[in-house]
Amino acid sequence: MEIKTSRFGVLEVDPGDIITFTQPIIGFQEFRRFLVLPGPADSAVSWLQSTESEDLAFLLMDPTHVIADYQVKLGSHELAELAVSGVEELEVYTILVVAQDPSKIRTNLKAPILINSRQRLGKQTVLEKSDYPIQFFLAQARQGSAAPEEVR
Repeated sequence: MEIKTSRFGVLEVDPGDIITFTQPIIGFQEFRRFLVLPGPADSAVSWLQSTESEDLAFLLMDPTHVIADYQVKLGSHELAELAVSGVEELEVYTILVVAQDPSKIRTNLKAPILINSRQRLGKQTVLEKSDYPIQFFLAQARQGSAAPEEVR
């Protein structure tokens, strides 16, 4: 099948590659079907492109690139919802927000995107019992700051 995107043009897509979100991404309730597309070569980012809206795509990153021991703890209900027995079976991403000012590039460590690539299921979850910030500024991670600037 073909999908039209504003960033990548028309893509030929295998319907088996589409990830269905069991819960919508916060603020985007009407969109549930996405593709994970690679970012630029040798980069730590990927794209999450909606198959339902050509203009909707999120830039994703592996949070362990900024917090080496980043951990996601899920209850049995969330594991079952994603058809896995443990978090290690999931791909874990965070949404990256790129601003014109490089010091304002940030990621949401509090609400990761979880993807079961085998079953083609995904969801965004909010880590209620964690101290991860909603806005973690990558410039601080590069500077080695122990206390990230945050907004909760």
